[in-house]
Amino acid sequence: MSQPQAPLPERTRVALVNDYEIVLRGLETMLRPFRDRIEVIELDVEHNPDEIVDVALFDTYGHPRLGLDRVAELARDPHVRAVAVYTWSFAPEQFDAARAAGARGVLAKSMSADALVDAIQQIGRQEEFVSARFGRSVHQPWPGYDLGLTLREGEVALFLAQGMRNRDIASALWVSENTVKTHLKSIFQKTSVSSRAEAIVRISRDSSFSPKRHEHRGAAEPANRSPKGTRPLR
Repeated sequence: MSQPQAPLPERTRVALVNDYEIVLRGLETMLRPFRDRIEVIELDVEHNPDEIVDVALFDTYGHPRLGLDRVAELARDPHVRAVAVYTWSFAPEQFDAARAAGARGVLAKSMSADALVDAIQQIGRQEEFVSARFGRSVHQPWPGYDLGLTLREGEVALFLAQGMRNRDIASALWVSENTVKTHLKSIFQKTSVSSRAEAIVRISRDSSFSPKRHEHRGAAEPANRSPKGTRPLR
């Protein structure tokens, strides 16, 4: 007589959160092979989850100082049971600020997809997780990627287009003003411009820097769903 099969463990329900759909689509693609372990409920561009999720995975790209105000907002949301910060640059002294904002985990973009899923599931069980080492993944696109900008240059370009001064950009990214100047020089060269004004125009015309890219929305939304978010691809 065959033994009854053990029930499959419940999948961790996840919302991916960031202001740029190109960022979320790359993350969604990386997580798609692990649908037996996690369920990506929705992609939330500039908004909070509509549905109850175990983990809101917040990508910090384009958010000054890790977007801690956004983390706090997510942590207060009754639809979110736990918040995980997903970033490529993080110093140990920043963890207290992230925890105070309500983050249960801080995950490195250099993690393998399998390790990332393990960490998400751990956070979904209301445990804490902080990556030991931080870095960036080379497998996911970001605004400015098609222009040849590095991940950091893309963020600097984004803040430049928002009218931020060098010292404000430096503060937002926890780097020196000299580092910002170095990135700007590279951005000018790669975009073939010679001034901040020209760079802002060039960046503003690039579609990847537009927060919502409706032509890539994926499956149609149910009639009772708010159009603010984006359905994951199935």
